[in-house]
Amino acid sequence: MNFRGGFALIRRTMFGFMAEKGFFWTLTLGWMMGPIIYMFVWTVAAGDGSITGFTQQDFVRYYILLILVNQLTYPTSHWTVGDQIYGGKMSIVLLRPISPFYDVVASDLAVKIVCMPFVIFVAGVAAIFLNFRLAISGLDLLVAVYLLLMAQIIRFMLAYTLSLFAFFTNKIKSLLSINDTLVFLLAGQVAPSSLLPGFMQDISDYLPFQYMISFPIEFSLGKLDHSQLVFGIIGQFIWAVVIILCNRLVWKKGIRAYMAVGG
Repeated sequence: MNFRGGFALIRRTMFGFMAEKGFFWTLTLGWMMGPIIYMFVWTVAAGDGSITGFTQQDFVRYYILLILVNQLTYPTSHWTVGDQIYGGKMSIVLLRPISPFYDVVASDLAVKIVCMPFVIFVAGVAAIFLNFRLAISGLDLLVAVYLLLMAQIIRFMLAYTLSLFAFFTNKIKSLLSINDTLVFLLAGQVAPSSLLPGFMQDISDYLPFQYMISFPIEFSLGKLDHSQLVFGIIGQFIWAVVIILCNRLVWKKGIRAYMAVGG
């Protein structure tokens, strides 16, 4: 891989997006409205008591962290991969002297870099007004960073892998919408994973979605015991490996099919 060329592409894409930061900040505000609404819904529902161990302040901490984690892990660029394939622009990407993977990574990182200052500002204002407090040790902070990195890898690679099915079908946007719906239901956006009904918790334990958002947040809040942490770390690792292997397989077969019809 041409790492120098890849970093140059990321830098160029970021500067290009900076010129349109107003547009991206507007999109980001829309993405943040959901967690803010759910935060107020759950805090009102909890009242002066608690719901499955979550107090009002726990919900405040959870959803403020969710705003940050969701922005750091959301894969924005995967929606454009299908359009590149359908429109024949993938041929141009393939002609570059660097891996096509860099093109997707560059767009994804550039959007995050452009949007994060606005996200941090909004989350910071909410934290001040809602008396946000988070006690976490140095070691736990390192573990949380690792879990967040793995969450980013899983969420990005799953969405990217699904987008590559555009090589084989024109229904890719429906497939990506289903993925986003499952993330919404099972990853901890509508409610922390530990608050899901029993059968949904059992399902989510063996699917990758909760490891994308809820798992690192609930660890940071001290809501996981040792066995749950170990189970989650193993689950994250297994899913990351499985998704990356599937990605390589879909890419190779997809490129072969793409070239067979003339790109």
